[in-house]
Amino acid sequence: MSEYELHQRFTIIVLTVVWLGCVYGLFVSIQSTQQFLDAALKARGVVVALNAGGSHPQVEFTNIKGEQISYPQGGFIFGYRVGDKVTVFYLDNSPNPQATIDRFGAVWESSIAFAFFVIGAPLMALGMLIQKKLRTRKASDKWKITD
Repeated sequence: MSEYELHQRFTIIVLTVVWLGCVYGLFVSIQSTQQFLDAALKARGVVVALNAGGSHPQVEFTNIKGEQISYPQGGFIFGYRVGDKVTVFYLDNSPNPQATIDRFGAVWESSIAFAFFVIGAPLMALGMLIQKKLRTRKASDKWKITD
C-alpha cells in the first residue's frame, strides 16, 4: 500500500470519527435544548442595543423575581432593531439564566450547526467521490457509446 493510500485511509478514519462525534453532538444538543424548553420560564423583553448589527441584539428582561437581566443574544437570527419587543426563555433556578429569545434560530442554534455538518459532510464526500471517479476514467471510456 502506497503512502498516498495510507494518507487517504487515515483521513477517512479521522473524518469519520469527527462526523460520528457531530452526530452524537446533534443528539445531545437536541436533548439539551428540549430539556431547556421544558424547564424554561417566559418573560417579555426588549432589544436595548445592537452589539454587532441586527443579528446580535442586547436584550433586557425582568425575571419572575423582579430582577432586571441584560444579555447579548446570538444565533441564526437577523433583522432586530433597538426597541423591538421579544419573548425570552430563561431558567429561573440557575445561576446562569441561559436566556434566549423565542426564535427558532436562537433556540436551536447548536442543533442547526451540528445538523448542517452531519448532513453536509456526507454529501460533500459523495460529491468528491463522484468527482474523483469522473477524473480517473480513461479518456477512451469517456466518450464510449454502448449498446
